[in-house]
Amino acid sequence: MRTLSMGQRIVCIASLCLVAMGWAACSYASLVAHRTPQQIGADSDAVVRGRVESNQSFWNERHTKVFTRVRIAVDQTYKGAGTATLELVQLGGTVGTMKVTAHGAPTWKIGEEVLVFAERDNAGAYRVSGLSQGKFRIVRDAKTGEAFVVAPQPEETRLLGAPAGPGLRAASPGPGVPLDEFVERAIGRASGEGVER
Repeated sequence: MRTLSMGQRIVCIASLCLVAMGWAACSYASLVAHRTPQQIGADSDAVVRGRVESNQSFWNERHTKVFTRVRIAVDQTYKGAGTATLELVQLGGTVGTMKVTAHGAPTWKIGEEVLVFAERDNAGAYRVSGLSQGKFRIVRDAKTGEAFVVAPQPEETRLLGAPAGPGLRAASPGPGVPLDEFVERAIGRASGEGVER
């Protein structure tokens, strides 16, 4: 059996460390700092409830990055100026045959009802606060029509500092937390106090 010199041992150990670090990095494509709904609410410039009207991907001017513009038809504004629509811009999307995935960014379905926490970027455009942490699906009770907030499910994203287990539990029977209660907790305002359109 051949013994390794001290230099060869160091190279082997360093190589193993690099492989382990690369495997850990591949385990989660994005590492995002966990933010509570209260933190997201405090940091957001706008909080609205509405339906996804459109999402359109496009190249930036230099043709180096793909972005997606999402348009929300606003039904109620809880924070920020009351507007009929809210436009959000996020990294990633599909243009022609080019697909760019931004892990941790929210996904959108035309017509889905959402509660969105948005903040302005340096260029003044709105983006979802905390990546997918700031987008919540709204589901409604089939009998009563009562709205419930369902926690986002970030794909291939690890939330640093997130509590173990589900972070958003139902406070009453139903698929999630009642909308009024969630908005009150997140921004200190009852859902009914928002500006309806």
